[in-house]
Amino acid sequence: MNCPYCGGALEKGTLHSRGGEYFLPDGAKLPAWFTRESMEKVGAVGLAWNPALTRRDWPEAYCCRPCRRLIVPFPEEE
Repeated sequence: MNCPYCGGALEKGTLHSRGGEYFLPDGAKLPAWFTRESMEKVGAVGLAWNPALTRRDWPEAYCCRPCRRLIVPFPEEE
């Protein structure tokens, strides 16, 4: 896969974090303890949603080192 910004090769990997992984639109806010429903209400996109936090499915990600960008396709609806 090639970078849509510079055309260079992308490195495949996974995105990790210590908290919830999600995209939040500009101007949107979530409460400290959020649910899938509260995320949907503000237009957030969960990347590795697991309300029980018993297992973690790290989302696939691609890195373009020259552009210093990460590209993370969000998962299909369950």
